[in-house]
Amino acid sequence: MLADSPFQNLIRRVRAGDEAAATELVRRYESHIRRAVRIRLVDPRLKRLIDSTDICQSVLASFFVRAALGQYHLSKPDELVKLLVSMARNKLCNQVNKEQAACRDYRRVR
Repeated sequence: MLADSPFQNLIRRVRAGDEAAATELVRRYESHIRRAVRIRLVDPRLKRLIDSTDICQSVLASFFVRAALGQYHLSKPDELVKLLVSMARNKLCNQVNKEQAACRDYRRVR
């Protein structure tokens, strides 16, 4: 049986609820999430309403809950990056849709 890679060990520790592992994961991958949000958040009016940090925290919270439930099977770091970026994109779209709802439409504010 092959030894687990450091990445797989990190994911296993995150699933087990290890705070140090969670901190390490955030340290390594937070920048990828925030960059993905900032790249897609181009409207200056939306930038005033939506912060990349808020989206990032929401993504990480969702990831940790679902990882603890064993919903993700990740074997390589790039798989985790793709997952987190996809989650960020979806959360950003949901937040933009919320801000564009008729009663809150940010485009009507002067």
